[in-house]
Amino acid sequence: MHFQRIVPGMKVLAQVASIQPLALIVSLPNQLMGHVPITQVTSQLTSRLESMHEQDEPSDIESVDDEESDSQTEVPDLFQLFHVGQYVRAVVTNVHAPGATNVSGIGKSRDDAAKASRRIELSLVPKTVNSGVLKADLKPGFVSDVFVLSSFYRS
Repeated sequence: MHFQRIVPGMKVLAQVASIQPLALIVSLPNQLMGHVPITQVTSQLTSRLESMHEQDEPSDIESVDDEESDSQTEVPDLFQLFHVGQYVRAVVTNVHAPGATNVSGIGKSRDDAAKASRRIELSLVPKTVNSGVLKADLKPGFVSDVFVLSSFYRS
C-alpha cells in the first residue's frame, strides 16, 4: 500500500469530524486527522473577527443604522457554517513535528481526535484552495470552492 506524505501546499479532500469553537477537526486520507483554525475558513470571517474588538460605543447618529451594522459585523459560529460529515476541499498550510504541544490554538482538549489533529494545519480559504486553477480547467462538471460576499434577496 502506498502512503503519500502530507506536505504544505498539498490539496486534500477532508471530512468534518468535529466542530470546536475555534477550529474544525477534519478527517484526512490514510486515517490522519487535521485541523482548520477559525482564521483559515475565509478571509471575510477573519476580517470580522479582527474588527470585533475595534468596535466602539455607537453614537446617536449610528444608532439609526444599528440593526444594519450588527448584521454586517456579526460573526457566525462554525457550527452554523459546517456540519459533521461534510466534505471540504482544503490545503495543507503547516505540518508540525511529533510531540509539539498546543500548536493549533484550539486549546486543551480531552478528545483524542482533537489531539491527533494538532499536527496538520489546513486552510479552507477559497483563494488558497483554488490557487493554480487555470481558465482551461473550467469545464462542465468542475467543482470550485467559493464564499458569497453578499446576496440580494427580494421577496
